[in-house]
Amino acid sequence: MNFKYIVRMPFSSIGRKILMASSGLLLALFMLVHLGENLLILKGESAYNGWVDLLLSNPLIPAMEVGLLVLFLLHIFFGLWVRFEDWKNSRKRNYEVNKSQGGRTIGSATMLYTAFALLLYLVYHMIHFRFADHSMGFYQMVTEAFRDKFFVSIYVLGALALALHLSHGFQSAFQTLGIQHEKYTPVIKATGWIVSALMILFAFISIYFFAGFDAKLQYEQEKVLETVIE
Repeated sequence: MNFKYIVRMPFSSIGRKILMASSGLLLALFMLVHLGENLLILKGESAYNGWVDLLLSNPLIPAMEVGLLVLFLLHIFFGLWVRFEDWKNSRKRNYEVNKSQGGRTIGSATMLYTAFALLLYLVYHMIHFRFADHSMGFYQMVTEAFRDKFFVSIYVLGALALALHLSHGFQSAFQTLGIQHEKYTPVIKATGWIVSALMILFAFISIYFFAGFDAKLQYEQEKVLETVIE
């Protein structure tokens, strides 16, 4: 791709939309990877702490975290810019978008609200996990947080906001990038719904520990072990 074209992208309406869509898809990919990492906590303390220690021992992690932060900021910045331009243009033309044409859904109608909710959730999440005291071990730190009703409520609401945001954002990003075809668009839409639904697993993890299912599972395993020994 032409370097000059990349530099000019933020200064054109189409370029800003492409940057917003591209950064959004990369963030969606990150969330899928992050979900896989979080699901490791269901395998127990050893598996989860082992993975976290392996990650933190990687010297590239600080640079990757900075890159991820930049990606988030770019998505937020260009998302707000594009939204403002759309609002301004709609006022100039004095019309309302035809709902039958954009396939308007709850996800598309609440994109700005879910984005704001996710920003607040991200700050809360970083304060309680990334910048917290890790001396007790990550598994213990996370599971203790999931015993708290308020924290679990925030986590569940954050997962729902993420799922709702991606229910429209995923397929909309492909549309913005010009990837549309009668053969592939239904597949993209279905994939978007699947990715969106998977985000609910973030809420499931917090509920799992809040309800004490980990303790129940451990008790059952100990009973089985006692039976085998006897």
